[in-house]
Amino acid sequence: MYLHIKQLSKSYGSRRVVSNIDLEMEEGEILSLLGPSGCGKTTILRMIAGLVAPDGGWIQVGDQVFYDGKREVPIEERRLGMVFQDYALWPHMTVARNIAFGLRLRRSPSREIAKRVEELLELVSLPGFGDRYPHQLSGGQQQRVALARALATQPRLLLLDEPLSSLDTALRESMRAELVQIFHHLKITTINVTHDQTEAMSMSDRIMVLRDGMVQQIGTPAELYLTPINTFVASFMGPANLLSGEIVGGDAQTHRVTLRVSGRGADGQLVSGQTSSAIRQRLNEHASLLCRPDDIHVHPESHAFGHTNVLKGTVFYSSFVGGRWHTLVRLEGEQQSSPILAYAPFQPREQQQVWLELPPEQCRIVPE
Repeated sequence: MYLHIKQLSKSYGSRRVVSNIDLEMEEGEILSLLGPSGCGKTTILRMIAGLVAPDGGWIQVGDQVFYDGKREVPIEERRLGMVFQDYALWPHMTVARNIAFGLRLRRSPSREIAKRVEELLELVSLPGFGDRYPHQLSGGQQQRVALARALATQPRLLLLDEPLSSLDTALRESMRAELVQIFHHLKITTINVTHDQTEAMSMSDRIMVLRDGMVQQIGTPAELYLTPINTFVASFMGPANLLSGEIVGGDAQTHRVTLRVSGRGADGQLVSGQTSSAIRQRLNEHASLLCRPDDIHVHPESHAFGHTNVLKGTVFYSSFVGGRWHTLVRLEGEQQSSPILAYAPFQPREQQQVWLELPPEQCRIVPE
């Protein structure tokens, strides 16, 4: 393993912001730390960088131990690159001098610095921009300069602290693809901090989901989206409909579990979904049925569906987004609970009665 973190922790007074984090990364891997504000992701990044002192644990990159619970390697000896949220470019320096800043601190030869700066300007698609100043650049161009500066000293690990958060939506999407291409081209190990699940899924080989300083799940984007380990991960990885119920049966061979969802009929309604052997071991009496809006079929009338995962409801609100109708449906007998989000192929009317079909093979059983 190229990066090895063990039992990393940090507290501020009585508040524990990072709790015994374990992490291993392969060389060249891109990992995103994903979670809501205050979950500890930036603190983890800053402990790796040496900007925040851990309370305990172990940090090792390559063959160098950064922190072992006693000794801490100084920032300048870690050979890391970091891109901050606000880019932190020197306003009085040209683009070329900003990029060369770390190389000048290392007293590299002038000819070598000039060559490296030109190489990096080509890499980040800014040839000929060396004489400009930061205020003469767009947000996306400033982001590229900050990245070039971080890469100038050929760091062993690149740390990104929400570098795309200040860009507009269209530019953010294009920059994601550009950054991933650069990282893969350089084969540089990268840790990206973000609270945007779309950014994490589009840029990462793996994602670590955090909540209240604790790891909830680590996996590929597909693993976290399709087989979340709990309801928090399920809801954080994208739009999620979660129906809470009591487990009443299951089939180990087909990995199907049946829930009784209360509130619809005297005995509740039976619904079923898929699970895995690993998730099955974590289930207790109560669980939730997860169904993504993409997987729900909206029907304007009832007919023979062939399974029990059909919920009757009334359209609460709808809006046309991305070529389809985002529809909120209040389930029958569930006036106080959150409405179900589905994508309808037709324009539903408010207060229209509809039937929501949740295909059992597309639904997942998630531990609460």
